[in-house]
Amino acid sequence: MRVKPGRPRQLTVDQIIDAVFAEGIATFSMPQIARRLGVAHSGLYRYVDSREHLLVLAMDRIAREADWPSTDLAWRDEISAIGDTLWVLCQSHPGYAIAAVGARNVSPGFVERLTPHVESLCRQGLDLVDATAAIEFIRTLVLNCSIDAARMQALAAQPGVPEHTIPGFSDPEKWSGRGWYQRHLDTHLDGLALRVDVSRAASP
Repeated sequence: MRVKPGRPRQLTVDQIIDAVFAEGIATFSMPQIARRLGVAHSGLYRYVDSREHLLVLAMDRIAREADWPSTDLAWRDEISAIGDTLWVLCQSHPGYAIAAVGARNVSPGFVERLTPHVESLCRQGLDLVDATAAIEFIRTLVLNCSIDAARMQALAAQPGVPEHTIPGFSDPEKWSGRGWYQRHLDTHLDGLALRVDVSRAASP
């Protein structure tokens, strides 16, 4: 007699996202997630369309759960505080920076959480394009500096690697991450300050 197959295990999207974090947000594969959850690979596609879709869902949860700064800060402090939040995300979610750089789509949660900051910057003298560009710049700067710092630190930790063979090793700011990041951030904010001053001077 033929035995009927059992009913497939019921999952939630949150359980699948938890598995993504456990496997590694930058390196997970759909077969890995299926094995961790004890389901057939094909069963995952009842809940998500693709690996990219699942990655966006995972990034969405991270963005929505993050502790974003107040929109009551002065614009320069507000941009810096957004950068601090992004650094925390990179540190608390291993692989976040690489995953975010490689993702083809920005999560709705990130847009939702950052839109009030764009509006706040506009109220303080930046035009819409500059405000949006400032936040995109800070996001890209944090992600790239985080990735670069991790790469340099991993290289520096290898035995037998002479210091002079490591690009930028003579400048501790380069491979400590935050120092190099701060230098770029200050340069960008100084430039934005000039644009804000011009905009205010032109206002009636």
